[in-house]
Amino acid sequence: MISLLLAEHYAAVREAFATVLDLQDEITVVATAATVREGVNLAWLHQPHTALVDVRMPPDTGFSMLEQLHTAAPNCRSIMLASADVPNHLRQAFEHGAWAYVTTNAPFSDIVDVIKDVHAGKKLINPDVIHQGRLSPLSMRETQVLRIVGRVGTTAEVSKEMNLSRGTINNYMSSILCKLGVTGRVQAVNLARHNGWL
Repeated sequence: MISLLLAEHYAAVREAFATVLDLQDEITVVATAATVREGVNLAWLHQPHTALVDVRMPPDTGFSMLEQLHTAAPNCRSIMLASADVPNHLRQAFEHGAWAYVTTNAPFSDIVDVIKDVHAGKKLINPDVIHQGRLSPLSMRETQVLRIVGRVGTTAEVSKEMNLSRGTINNYMSSILCKLGVTGRVQAVNLARHNGWL
């Protein structure tokens, strides 16, 4: 079971996230916090496996909390939560030790996948992409789909590996092609690899 600390300053968002995350079989929300000080204290008390930390955390920022978590809960892996992809925020999240960066408008299944991946030891912030200022327009799940497409090729094989229907995979691919402004899978894979998104 993955123990999670949720730090989010908006009460409605905090409560909604906590409710949905607690419904996941592999995740339990051990504490929620509305301020940096509260979050750090709760991290020290509960020693969670992961922390989902909002960029905007009064009275300072979520970056301050990330830094303090290194001392309060040394084994906790932090995920930065933001309302949008902002290059400076992504860079600061990496510099303050975040393992991943997700946006609140991402599909909830993607956020759950990120939490599981980070708990498994996968760091989902690529410093090379950050320093070159190239942010991927793709969601975590779309990136996963495109990575597998680049390896195995066919919709049937991707569908089998991801345990998703062919229709779902095709929907993801349509979204990927639209976001990247290309017309084919090979172009999409090559463009994503060139920009360091895979």
